[in-house]
Amino acid sequence: MEQVLVIGAGPAGIACAYFLQQAGLTYKVVDKAHEIASTWNSLYPSLRLNTTRFFSHLPGKRFPLSYGLFPTAKQYHRYLVDYVKEHRFNIELGVTVQRVAPENDGWRVETDQWSAWYPYVILATGRFNKPWLPDIPGMAHYQKTLIHAHDYLGAEPFIGKRVMVVGNGPSGVDIATELGRTEGIMKPVLLAQRTGVVLRPRYPWGLPKHLWVIISEMLPDCIGRPLINHINNLRFENLDRIGIKTPQSEAESSAAGGTRGRELIQVVQAGKVTCVDAPVCFEPDAVILQNGDRVQVDAVIMGTGYLPALDYLDIDYETDNQGWPLRVDGDPDRHDTGKRQVLGYPGLYLVGVFYTGKGAMYNFNVEAKQAVEEILASMHQKQKDGELPPL
Repeated sequence: MEQVLVIGAGPAGIACAYFLQQAGLTYKVVDKAHEIASTWNSLYPSLRLNTTRFFSHLPGKRFPLSYGLFPTAKQYHRYLVDYVKEHRFNIELGVTVQRVAPENDGWRVETDQWSAWYPYVILATGRFNKPWLPDIPGMAHYQKTLIHAHDYLGAEPFIGKRVMVVGNGPSGVDIATELGRTEGIMKPVLLAQRTGVVLRPRYPWGLPKHLWVIISEMLPDCIGRPLINHINNLRFENLDRIGIKTPQSEAESSAAGGTRGRELIQVVQAGKVTCVDAPVCFEPDAVILQNGDRVQVDAVIMGTGYLPALDYLDIDYETDNQGWPLRVDGDPDRHDTGKRQVLGYPGLYLVGVFYTGKGAMYNFNVEAKQAVEEILASMHQKQKDGELPPL
């Protein structure tokens, strides 16, 4: 019987498997998909990581040089598959976890294929398997094409159509840009946003952001910290004058997040993409925007984000400001603080929630290592208390 169950065979779950294997713990990783890191193999072809190769790899294996500074989603998926093969992790695919509940100082895990008890469970299902759609009046009766960005697999199905993309994050910006550059799609593509978009240079002051992170960490804190704060705050200014809506307050800027690169600027200036207000109502054949405009489009793509994919948890837990279970000593407003253990539930750990700083892929490694260290500490304490035999 394995000591630890990891739910999710994406990069966060794979990082957990690495550190569990290094620690000599018995474990199993399960995933409902029939392939490793399935999400990364089903994303739109033009997607690239927003984080550079320097911090986005898993422990002990860097990206091939041919991947460039910003690997594509397809390259990243191929890298993950190769990594799993090389390490021969204990992964069982095609297993859907239906329920995780406390039982006898541990956790009862029920799947569509088996039921088993584990003393430790790591939740690594992330937030890209549960697309979120806002509740906009009339949406259910819209008779044209309406999909979430999660289901966008490329521009070809939209040839000959007029398209609206909704969202101000990287997915919305990337998809609108790709559609705008695609021959045969009616122009302009509409990019609908509520708070506007924050565009940051992909190479601030001529270098990738993560090179600046490396440089700032080599400098005295009194110099390095202000430097990286300044780099992080750089953005393209005066975008409103060319028709790109930008946030009007710090709160809106925070909600908008940020997208790196000037590609949207180029397609807007070329008349291939037009930024419009957010939709407030759907009619069977049209969309009503916040400013009252009524637009007729053939397809709407909702780049409106995701929620934590934790529907299988059969517990009452407190959440932080993004819907993640609150962790021991964690700050509800920050995801880089606290332990990995879920508050109030010993033996239950959360990996894959912190997406800023050096980037999600780097943070997955940090969180996975921390979770395994906490599990080892718990085991040693139980051994000391006589609840477990010597490790």
